[in-house]
Amino acid sequence: MRGSCFLESPMPLSPNQGSTGGNTSVTITSTTAHALSTVSQVLFGDTRAGNVAYDAGADHVTCTTPAGAGVVQVTVVLANGEVTNGVPFYYIPAPVESSVSPAAGPLAGGSTVTITGSGLETTSAVLFGTNAATVTATTDGQLTVTAPAGTAGAAGVHVTTAAGTFDGLTYTYVADPGTLTITPNTGLLTGGTHVTITTTGDATTTSQVLFGSTSVPFAVAGSTTLTLYTPPGTVLGAVDVSVTTAGGTSTATNGFTYV
Repeated sequence: MRGSCFLESPMPLSPNQGSTGGNTSVTITSTTAHALSTVSQVLFGDTRAGNVAYDAGADHVTCTTPAGAGVVQVTVVLANGEVTNGVPFYYIPAPVESSVSPAAGPLAGGSTVTITGSGLETTSAVLFGTNAATVTATTDGQLTVTAPAGTAGAAGVHVTTAAGTFDGLTYTYVADPGTLTITPNTGLLTGGTHVTITTTGDATTTSQVLFGSTSVPFAVAGSTTLTLYTPPGTVLGAVDVSVTTAGGTSTATNGFTYV
């Protein structure tokens, strides 16, 4: 039967998209007072919505979406059998998170992190643990966010889209290397001295060791220990030694002396 009331643009449904699994709470409004007061059912395509209720005070209908896929027309069936005009509702597939890169960063946050997967375009929030990240770019296959501050250890990455909230990936917060102890702290100008660097922080994510401005190959010998052979020096005297991890960079000023 021809509809006797009209659900008008621009936003007759709020929200107008939700999970393919259903169970999204939707509000349907009309510019015609009490036009929906005799609602008997709400259809998403050919499927009935659940928990249909008319709110006389707000003059709108609320309901819970059934499961579905793609784009369906939402109609309200009135007690007299009349049906409102259809309004589109968009079913959004659940996102898939496949990776976080980098997977670790400093306690202070601020790192640019890329989350890849699918179904990410409608992302509205990203949490690292309980802390909100700043979302800077979204596509269906990728999110770019700025990591919030956190505490040392792994934090679950939670992504909220129109289809719901999903997790399964982690981001690890790492303290900076802390104070560096170099043993021995002197060696020949020709290099080749076997040195152990002990940190007061976590050394397991070390990505670079510098003697002065020279990058040195190293081995992680323990959670707070690195071993290496010194590079040749350029001049006699002391040079700074720095260690860079996912948590930041620590420097021992004049930490090694060439003799």
